[in-house]
Amino acid sequence: MDARDDQRAAGAAADGAAAMIARLRASGSVFAEEELAVLRAHADAIGGGDEERAADRLELFIDRRVHGERIEHIVEHAQFAELRILVDFGVFVPRSRTVLLATVVADRLREVRDARGPAGRPPRLLDFGCGAGPIAALAMHRVPGIDVVAVDADPCAVATARRNLPLARVMVADSVLALVAADAEPPADDVARIRATAPFDVVAANLPYVPSAQLPLLPHGTLESEPLLALDGGDSGLDPLGEHALALGAMLADGGILVTELAPHQVELGIEILDGAGLHRVEVRSDDELGATVLVAAR
Repeated sequence: MDARDDQRAAGAAADGAAAMIARLRASGSVFAEEELAVLRAHADAIGGGDEERAADRLELFIDRRVHGERIEHIVEHAQFAELRILVDFGVFVPRSRTVLLATVVADRLREVRDARGPAGRPPRLLDFGCGAGPIAALAMHRVPGIDVVAVDADPCAVATARRNLPLARVMVADSVLALVAADAEPPADDVARIRATAPFDVVAANLPYVPSAQLPLLPHGTLESEPLLALDGGDSGLDPLGEHALALGAMLADGGILVTELAPHQVELGIEILDGAGLHRVEVRSDDELGATVLVAAR
């Protein structure tokens, strides 16, 4: 191949990339160039050096993205702090802003572990509404040796979380009462020996908080490929927190904390809900870079 052939090939590749970027933009993608780079890298990895196969896969990935599928579902993972979290199609995709909540959780569990010393009982975390399990995964990565119970009402999310949390007790549950029922059953394996109802040092409640009326405003691909159960916060946006706060607060050990994520304009209502659940000491934490706000409540 001479220089002119090289130039023609480069020009054709550039034209092809431009067409793909145009398709992504037309479908509503805001970061089309970045998405194309991610999809191309995933296609190349699957192609294993076979350029034709990689090109075919890239076309398929572009089609899936244009039709509304989230890019994390296409590449089958999401980056979450220093971890890569597996994400199956139809499961809520971990958001980068939730790293704040997960960091607060991990930091508190580390404090508890250090205060108890090597001979003390392991710190305990309840990840309620765990989705794919990013919060618990980051906590177990940063604070090895903790006991984790992770639950979600969505069986698909639980199946994914089990892949990300092999050392945690992961189960389908939509309420604290379901945890009581689970503990009544004889343990089937080692992780099932982690009690689901003993007091927890930290409860992470990353519940839906988008008001129902605002769901149509969510970014491209969200409603098409994520479960409504993980998105819809009801009329106020904080209906799920209101439903579960009292029971979750009762699961806390003495000195334990409950951590939940919400939008900045929901802080006042969130504090009111937690106060009504008997959690009177509430601290607001935020991270402007992540665009995140969490409430940290103690009994």
